[in-house]
Amino acid sequence: MPVRVFDKDEKELLRIKMLDAGFPLIKEYGVIHTSVARITKAAGIGTSTFYNFWQNKEEYLTDLIRYHRQKMLPVLISEDVLAHKRKLSRIEVKKLFKLLTDEEVSIYPHMTLEDEFKLVKSTEEFAPDLAKETAIATALISYIDNVREDIDFGLVANLTKILAITAESKNSLHASSYEATLDVIIEKILNLIFKEGV
Repeated sequence: MPVRVFDKDEKELLRIKMLDAGFPLIKEYGVIHTSVARITKAAGIGTSTFYNFWQNKEEYLTDLIRYHRQKMLPVLISEDVLAHKRKLSRIEVKKLFKLLTDEEVSIYPHMTLEDEFKLVKSTEEFAPDLAKETAIATALISYIDNVREDIDFGLVANLTKILAITAESKNSLHASSYEATLDVIIEKILNLIFKEGV
């Protein structure tokens, strides 16, 4: 049987199909039990096709997180904000940070610290990089109103990671204080971003 050769558009459609299949599977099974076979079955694609795009599941997960972030941006930030017609208020930014820990829309609550550790070890995408994180934060801050001039980007980046790690560690924390813990971390981040009194 001849080997099927996919053109560029077909390859991108296959890639998107597998990425779209990933988040619902991770929500249902967690990262560890979301196998390559489950991903390709959900996408209606043969398992061997997966390896034309990613070398392993960690590489796929890195691409999935990146894809999920890009897909979430228009959901999290309205069109008028993206078009710079207005800026986000403190209340809106607080909602964005809360969404990072929301099990329905964010991948982080479905990951574990072990998953995070594997990603950091397997790819530079998640390794601490203050220059890269400052560039990302600066781009996001361009959408926010009443921003402090003396933002400590390293501290904001660390606390944002702690927020994600808190979501990943939910089952290890006291359930009765979990939401309050998230609120304390988010308020600290907001205080580092916004001018006093805002």
